Amino acid sequence: MRRYAFYLSVALLAFGIGSLFFSSCALAQEKTGGKTDEKLNGENIIKEKDFQEILGKATEKLKGKTYRLTKTEENFSDRDANPESVKVNILEIIPPNKRREVEEFKSLTKNSRTERIWDGKNLYEKENDGEWKKYDGGGGGGGNFTSGRITTTYKFIGKSTLNNQIVNVYEAEMNRIANKLTRTSQYQVQYVEKTKYWISEDGYFLKSVKESEIAGSKSLTCEVAVYEYDQNIKIEAPIK
Repeated sequence: MRRYAFYLSVALLAFGIGSLFFSSCALAQEKTGGKTDEKLNGENIIKEKDFQEILGKATEKLKGKTYRLTKTEENFSDRDANPESVKVNILEIIPPNKRREVEEFKSLTKNSRTERIWDGKNLYEKENDGEWKKYDGGGGGGGNFTSGRITTTYKFIGKSTLNNQIVNVYEAEMNRIANKLTRTSQYQVQYVEKTKYWISEDGYFLKSVKESEIAGSKSLTCEVAVYEYDQNIKIEAPIK
């Protein structure tokens, strides 16, 4: 069930909750604190197994770490205009089993806020300005299925600076061709997803930017994820 899903899995989920009409996506590349060599020639291409090994090691380093992951997702029907909706998800982790998640959604027609806390024994949840509720036990998760012909290219973009430290920048570009059917015809749609990762020289995730679009369309979904490794994070049960 939805209320339990957050503590059963941690996604590879900037800072703070942005205004609906402030595009963190548009400024994501500008706030890295430095420039990156982004020449996309043959020397920048890396093998999938090498790329997955880099991400796997960074994921492994999250184990046992206290950290905060802030994801800001903006949806545009016209990428040259303001976002139509903004969703901010803040996930805090304290090993071995404490988690806190805050999710806020803002659009012209809806504003909502959900906060969940797992203190290692029970789940607590609050919707908007309502009262805290306590739940026992666990729940189930789900999976994703993607159809179509998929090709993915992996690149090492180069070195850059982020928060006054040297970082390695990588990019994965996935192209998916899917067949769509109508009553009278069949046509193809090309989905493009580019994800750029900023990883510290000692192998920690610091930031990622994912842009998803349909070729030939002005629509765009942009997700910016920022990692903070903060030993001062506290997670406690909100009610007895």
